[in-house]
Amino acid sequence: MGIKIIQIGAGIRGRHWVEFVKNHPDVECIAIVEPDAASLEKAKGLLPASDCRFFLDIGEALKSVKADAALVVSPSATHADVSIHCLDAGLTVMVEKPLAVTVEEGRRVLERARAVGRQVIVAENYRFWPSERTIKRLLDEQFLGAIDNAIMIDRRHQPSRVEGPWFGQIEYPQLQEIATHHFDSLRGFFGAHPHSVNVRVWNPVWTDYKHGANTEALIDFGHMQVQYVGTLLSHRYGFSMWIEGEKGVLWTNRKFVMWRPGSSRWFRPIFNDKVPAGDEKPYPKGGTTSLLNSLRDAVQNGTRAETRGEDNIWTVAMVEAGKLSDRERRTVALPEVYANPVADPVR
Repeated sequence: MGIKIIQIGAGIRGRHWVEFVKNHPDVECIAIVEPDAASLEKAKGLLPASDCRFFLDIGEALKSVKADAALVVSPSATHADVSIHCLDAGLTVMVEKPLAVTVEEGRRVLERARAVGRQVIVAENYRFWPSERTIKRLLDEQFLGAIDNAIMIDRRHQPSRVEGPWFGQIEYPQLQEIATHHFDSLRGFFGAHPHSVNVRVWNPVWTDYKHGANTEALIDFGHMQVQYVGTLLSHRYGFSMWIEGEKGVLWTNRKFVMWRPGSSRWFRPIFNDKVPAGDEKPYPKGGTTSLLNSLRDAVQNGTRAETRGEDNIWTVAMVEAGKLSDRERRTVALPEVYANPVADPVR
């Protein structure tokens, strides 16, 4: 037996999710909420009115429709308030990253979730891509032995109009909306929360962003160090991650995983781990099957999701510390922004 959801948000990413849910056997969308009439009309073309109801107002939808869960795909600045509204209606929530744009907002969401006995899951789909599952397994198995450092570079040709007008006008778009994925992946890979971050953001001269199209970061995990560079205004897409350990090097471009033993000049391929059908697809589909499975299992069995809010708030803290680091031009320790962590019963 499946679950019924209300989806809040029907912009570009929201319409992606309409298709993912439509093709998942255990999840049914029975209502979509979108305050922008034009976006709502586009969503209506994806689902017949006989199967789904459409609303401009979230309050009206929550009063009119009986669902098990909410899928929040609204702009990041609204995530906390919308999630709390859905929790107050008794729904389990899955929210697109980030959980919230500040630690204080994220804490408010998690405290409300605990009060009403519902789970909040963050849609960090990168964690479920085949290459990321493969690298995480290898590192969990101590494949490289001790790890010294990693270098992650993410290049995107992503003018601000691709995501909509709001994206080009916010502060820290790359850090808040893109690097948040990568910071979350790094925590997943290394099974630790960083001690501190040092971040600098800037715009290239040909920018169409108000602020922060490019980000560089030095991340101190204590036992190892990470160098990170992300840009929204490269001339082409490209990704590379290099992890240096005592036994050799792991490298990935998010499609393939390669291994070079310390004694060798050559890289050798490593076959990606098997993942649920659909998770092996490229963006925008990749990883979403496991996320919807997590939502289903949270509703039906109370299963704690890997990307639950209590875990993801540490990623929010990394981003918030990064913003503070850029503004004050200094290294920021995570306890400066997240001093009293929310209890996580899984860890």
